[in-house]
Amino acid sequence: MKQILLLAAAIVSVAQLGVASPCTVGTLASYVALGSTGCSIGGDTLYNFQILPGSNVTELSGSSVTLSAMGGTYNPGITISINQSAVAFNAIETMFTYDISGPTFTGISSALGGSSESTASDGVTGIVNYCDGGSFGPDGVDGCTKPNGSLLTVDGVQNSITGSIANVSFINVTDDFMLDSGGGTAKGGTLTNSFTAVPEPVNTALAGLGLALAGALRFRSMRASKRSSNKKEED
Repeated sequence: MKQILLLAAAIVSVAQLGVASPCTVGTLASYVALGSTGCSIGGDTLYNFQILPGSNVTELSGSSVTLSAMGGTYNPGITISINQSAVAFNAIETMFTYDISGPTFTGISSALGGSSESTASDGVTGIVNYCDGGSFGPDGVDGCTKPNGSLLTVDGVQNSITGSIANVSFINVTDDFMLDSGGGTAKGGTLTNSFTAVPEPVNTALAGLGLALAGALRFRSMRASKRSSNKKEED
């Protein structure tokens, strides 16, 4: 019994090591400042946020882009918000990369919302590149040697799309959110990254350990009660 209690305590202690603070609403710059520690959504950790040079257009500063977290361990996600607009044949963009680790991931989705275009020549697009269990190179797009994919959303044409993940517990993600004026106004909005995960085998093992521990405690309690009853009969 003592060994079971010690094992349970050890597992809980290991699980609590290195837990990052919960992700909150903040600027992209504040997320970058979290470094390798990152922040958490349930049992998932998002970290290593880095701003990347995008296309040859106006790049938004990290303080001009807002990130917010949502979901829990098995459905984490972040929403990227841009309040600016592109006008007069100009384009503005934010492009950054980050890592997410946690349970076994099986799916990813991307969705655009709240954007608008004043003419047919304007456009708002979101590209989400993901590398399953590996990492992209410095540009955040090339160099992944693991299974990978890309999700393209275009406002008014395809506002949401889903992809599959190769059952891994680590993903490198690159977001490219662009507003492009073709003469009118392309208004910013939100680009959301959502993930689907399933429980890891270790969680099942912990559940089994909990049941075993509860059973052992109940058995010990019954034995103690029986001994007490026998002792009273002898007296």
